[in-house]
Amino acid sequence: MSMKILFVGLFLLAVCRCIQSSAAHYPTGKNRPCCLDITRRDLSSKVVGTFYYEQPARSPCVRAVIFNTVNGPICVYPKSNWVQNVISSFKKE
Repeated sequence: MSMKILFVGLFLLAVCRCIQSSAAHYPTGKNRPCCLDITRRDLSSKVVGTFYYEQPARSPCVRAVIFNTVNGPICVYPKSNWVQNVISSFKKE
């Protein structure tokens, strides 16, 4: 009986640890954005900072890359050439 309890406890601890680590790449204390729509326009000149977030498609959110701008976050099409160029420039820094 105690082996079952130990196993269940370790399993729950592992699940909690996985959930915590998957959320760790987003800044602490901020709600995760949810893009319902994206733009394909080149907005590279409006991007500020070197932070971006790759949002997976999970209903109702669509797959997107989120950049910060002076006017707030923007949701853009992840496969646009300009988006890939901005991300690679962030990785070089």
